[in-house]
Amino acid sequence: MAGRENGKSSLPVVRLEDDRDDDDEDYGDDASSNELQLHNRDAFNITAQSAKLHLDLLAQVSTALQNERNNNPWTQLSDPVVGQGLASYEAAVGNLKSLIGDLLRIGRDRESYWQYRLEQEGNVRRMWEESMTRVAKEQEALESMIGVSEDKRKRTKRALRDALEGLSVADSIPHSPQRRSTEFFDTTEIPKTEANGSALKAAMLAEPRRKSTLADMTVLSESESDDEEEFFDAIGAGEMQVVELPMSPQQKQMELPKTPEVSYERTTGELLASFKGYEDPVRERLAMDADDRPKISLWGILKSMIGKDMTKMTLPVSFNEPTSLLQRVAEDMEYTDLLDIAADCADPTERMVYVAAFAASEYASTIGRVAKPFNPLLGETFEYARPDKGYRFFIEQVSHHPPIGAAYAESPKWDYWGESAVKSKFYGKSFDVNPLGTWFLRLRPRNAPPELYTWKKVTSSVIGIITGNPNVDNYGPMHVRNWTTGEVCNLDFKARGWKASSAHQVGGKVLDADGKPRWTIAGRWNDKIYAKVASSNDDDASLPVGEVERRLESAASRSPSQAFLVWQCHGRPTDIPFNLTPFVVTLNALPDALRPHLAPTDTRLRPDQRAMEDGEYDFAATEKNRLEEKQRAKRRERDEAGEEFVPRWFRKGRSEETGETYWVFNGEYWKMRETGKWEGLEDIFSEAE
Repeated sequence: MAGRENGKSSLPVVRLEDDRDDDDEDYGDDASSNELQLHNRDAFNITAQSAKLHLDLLAQVSTALQNERNNNPWTQLSDPVVGQGLASYEAAVGNLKSLIGDLLRIGRDRESYWQYRLEQEGNVRRMWEESMTRVAKEQEALESMIGVSEDKRKRTKRALRDALEGLSVADSIPHSPQRRSTEFFDTTEIPKTEANGSALKAAMLAEPRRKSTLADMTVLSESESDDEEEFFDAIGAGEMQVVELPMSPQQKQMELPKTPEVSYERTTGELLASFKGYEDPVRERLAMDADDRPKISLWGILKSMIGKDMTKMTLPVSFNEPTSLLQRVAEDMEYTDLLDIAADCADPTERMVYVAAFAASEYASTIGRVAKPFNPLLGETFEYARPDKGYRFFIEQVSHHPPIGAAYAESPKWDYWGESAVKSKFYGKSFDVNPLGTWFLRLRPRNAPPELYTWKKVTSSVIGIITGNPNVDNYGPMHVRNWTTGEVCNLDFKARGWKASSAHQVGGKVLDADGKPRWTIAGRWNDKIYAKVASSNDDDASLPVGEVERRLESAASRSPSQAFLVWQCHGRPTDIPFNLTPFVVTLNALPDALRPHLAPTDTRLRPDQRAMEDGEYDFAATEKNRLEEKQRAKRRERDEAGEEFVPRWFRKGRSEETGETYWVFNGEYWKMRETGKWEGLEDIFSEAE
C-alpha cells in the first residue's frame, strides 16, 4: 500500500486544483464576452485526460484493496493499510468530482461560444445577402437610368444628323428626287438619265463625299448609322413598314422550276401510322387552374450552390414544373411551319432566312420559365406527333452522366435531329445553361436537291435571382450554315443590357455562297422577327455604270425602307399554371386513345411528373425520390456486373458532310409502335416487386 501512497502522491491533483482557479478566471471571461481564448482551446482535452488519470487511480486503489482482502481475509477496516487506501480513494473521488465540474463548465462555455459564432455567422450571411440584394437593385436602377440617357442621346444625334443631311442635300443636290428615309438604310433613289448614265454615276460618286462631310460635322459614331442598329430602332419605335415578301427579278425567273419537283406523298404515307392515338384535338388547358406550389425562396436554396454544376444539384420538387427535359427539347417543334415555308422558297438565301428564324424561335417559350423540368431517367423516352402539322418527334435519354437526350423529328419536307447536352453552373447572380450539341436540319426544297443545315444553340441564363425577380435571358452567337449550297446566317442574341429596349434582341445577316450580305434579320426572339434586303455596298461608285444601274433596279424592286415579317410568337395566356405556353400544355397530355400506343418508358407515364401536374406535390416528391433511388440501384447493378447502358433507339455516328459525331436514329421505334409489342425495354417507372 505504500506504493499506492506513492502513486497517489505522484498524481497531478494539487496542480490541477491550482490550474482550475486560473481556468475559472479564463472561462469566466469567455462566458461574459462570448470570446474563446486561443490558449484555452486545449483545456477541454487536458481536463478530460486528468479525469481519466483519476479514474485509473481509483481502479488501482480498488484493485489494491481487493488484493489486500484476498491476502488477509481477517483484515479490519481499522487497519492502517486499509485506512490509507480509503483515504486515497476518497481524495481521488473528490478530485474527479471537481474535474467533472470543470468539464461541464468548459462544455457550457464552448457551446456558448460556438452558439455565438453561429449567430454571428448567420448575421454576417444575412448582411451579405441584403447587401448583394441592394447592390443588384441599385445596378438595375443605374442600368435603367443609363439606358434612358442613351436613348435620349441617340435621338438627339439622329435628329441632328437628319437636320444636317437635309441641309447638305439642299445645298449640294437642289433638284434631286425626294430622299428615302434613312431610318433603315443609307441608300438614295436617283433617277436614270441618258444611256451613258453620266448623271447617275455622278450622283453615286457624290453620296460617299456627302456622308464623309456629315460625319466630320456631327462626329457621329459609325454604330449610329449601322444598318442593323437602325433596324432595331425602327422595330422598337414601330416605324417599320411591313409588306409581303418582295421578289427580285432574279427570283421571278426562278419561279419556273428548273428541276423536277419533290414528291412528298411517299413520306406522308410513312408518317400516317405514327398518328394513331393523336386523333383527338390537342389539349388547351391543364386540370389545375392555378399554380399553388409551396412557395420557397429560389435564392434561399441556390445561394449555397454557387460555382456548382446545376445538372448535379438536387432541388425540392417545388422548384419543378410538370415537364421533363425531353419535353423541353420537343418545344422546338412549335414553329415548324417556318421549315415548311422554307422548303417552298426558290431562293436559297430566302430559305436560310426562314431556317434561321426557326432556330431563333426555339427560345420564345423560355420567357418566365424559371421552374426546373424533371431530369429524365436513363432510357426514358418521349414521342409526339401532330397530324395537323404533318410531323412526328421522338427523343431518348441516352446518357445520365453527362445527361444527354438524342432527338429525331420527321416531316415530308424536312428532318431535324440533334442532342440535348448541356453544361450548367450557378454564378450567384445568375445561372447559365450552355448547350453543347450540334443540331442538324435536312431540308427538302420543292425545286432543289436536299440541303443540310447545322447550328449550335445559344446560352440560356436565369437572371434576377438575388432581387427576387427571376427571368430568362438567351444570349450569344448562333451560326447557321447550309453545307450544301454554302449560305451562312450569323445571328447575335444580344444579352440584356442597360436599356429595357435592348432585351430579347436578335439580329444578323444572311450571306450568300460568295460571302456577300443578302438579307438583314432583326427582331426579338420573344415577339417578332423581321427581314429586309441588305443594303448595297458604299463602294458602288467604283463599279461600271451598267452594274450600278442593275443594282438600283434590284433595289427599287425591294424598297430598303420596307421589311417583311418572318415570324411572330404565338399568343400566350397569363392564366396557365407554371408559366407554360399553350404548346407546352399539349406535350404531357395523356388521352385514353393514346395510352395503348405509348412505350412503357414514355415521359407521360412517369408518376412523379404526373402527380406534379395534378397538384399532388407531396406524392410527387415521394415518387421522385423513389425513381431516383431505383435508378441508382440499377446503375450499381450494372457497375458490379461490368455492364454499360446501351441506348435502345439510337447509336453513335459521324456526319459525312460536317465530320461531327451525332446520335443516329435507328427508326425501329415507330415500327415497334405499330406492332404494340415493346420488347427489350427496362422497367424504369413501376415499383419493385
